[in-house]
Amino acid sequence: MQYELFSDADFQQETPFAGRAFCMLGGFRQASKTLQQKLQSLGAEIKQSVSRNVHYVVLGKDVSAGSLEQLRQLAFNGYNPKVLNENDLDSILQGHYSSYIVPEQISKSLHLTLQHYLDSRLSYEGGMNPLYTKELYLAPDTRPELYQMLGNRGVYANTYIDDTTDVLVISNASLQHLQEGTTDETLQYIEQQYNQSRAQAFRYVMTSEGELLAWLNKG
Repeated sequence: MQYELFSDADFQQETPFAGRAFCMLGGFRQASKTLQQKLQSLGAEIKQSVSRNVHYVVLGKDVSAGSLEQLRQLAFNGYNPKVLNENDLDSILQGHYSSYIVPEQISKSLHLTLQHYLDSRLSYEGGMNPLYTKELYLAPDTRPELYQMLGNRGVYANTYIDDTTDVLVISNASLQHLQEGTTDETLQYIEQQYNQSRAQAFRYVMTSEGELLAWLNKG
């Protein structure tokens, strides 16, 4: 008769963060190396920099601007590691970690904000056609005459987003929703298409029907 010294449940209880990666930024009351060793004893993997493969980011004192920007870019692209402070870390190391466990599988979960629009805004400055060779998604609640006006400029648009889409044209109403911090059906569709894609970065250029019409009407 065979006996198990340790069951899978026992192992999981002793190493609750197995398969999860931590990145520690800034300074802490204890030496970072000591804290890292304690986390590793709980099954955690330690990463030296922020990336989309990190489950947790622990923020200490005097975190560099570059690291904070990396964290912002992760969120911009739909990756949201759980952000902890030193008190959270103390609680985990004292054994109170049940409320901190996150799924081992990391997935994109983009939520569109006004910042996405501002950071990805199409520039109409200069004499060149900014839409030349671009694949456009034209949101269904934009003005129907845009199709003909774009066609007259040699630009074609689709009512769907796929791997070839470059530019997202949203309605003035959707832009207002972004400004108000809410999302409508069009914005939710964009989020869904990106989250389900293989893309690792939100690379789209965005514009509104109002800005697009103003450019088209310049002739």
